[in-house]
Amino acid sequence: MTVRIALADDHQLVRKGIRLLLESIEGFKVVAEAANGKELIEEIANINRLPDIALIDVNMPVMDGHETVSVLREKYPDLRLIALSVNNDLHVIREMVRLGANAYLFKDSSPAVFKTVLQEVLEKGCYYDKQVIESLLLPENMVNGHPTKNGYRNMMRSLSSRELEFIKFCCSELTYKEIADKMNISQRTVDGYRESVFDKLEVKSRTGLVLFAFNAGIYLPEN
Repeated sequence: MTVRIALADDHQLVRKGIRLLLESIEGFKVVAEAANGKELIEEIANINRLPDIALIDVNMPVMDGHETVSVLREKYPDLRLIALSVNNDLHVIREMVRLGANAYLFKDSSPAVFKTVLQEVLEKGCYYDKQVIESLLLPENMVNGHPTKNGYRNMMRSLSSRELEFIKFCCSELTYKEIADKMNISQRTVDGYRESVFDKLEVKSRTGLVLFAFNAGIYLPEN
């Protein structure tokens, strides 16, 4: 199966280099290419089949990565979005995750890291490394070393015990199919939990759900 990728970056040489890197990985093909978010959205709208993944530069003219991720997440909920950047500012990383990015990838990453991130996002719906987790646990969201629960309790009251169980499984590396097996329910029921939880907690992606879970204290990483 060919994995179809859309790519947006305003620097032509960088964009071409990333395209060459992506297409050097067996089974990956760039099907749409753009210099900014506006062009990318138009490209995606004009191709017959939705790409599997969109790689989006954070800093672009006309329409930057923040707005692009927000628009694409709204228009195409199933499209996997990966933010691309040279910026390791934790506030920027957290904002891209909040807007719906499934992963945050540095442009100077090795081909092996590119491949790992793409595969994880495809198979598990998101990828969050140490820096992404650190961005979710910024000091402004911490009290005595633990996430504050203020502002989250009312939202959590609307969750059923099974939905809380589903959220905890989402904070692992399990795929949605594996979560269904763990909970002894069908894939369709898992999809129902996902839609319900996303709606109740006002998140747009699994990574956003993990962000909520960290901040609410539903789940904390061991390391």
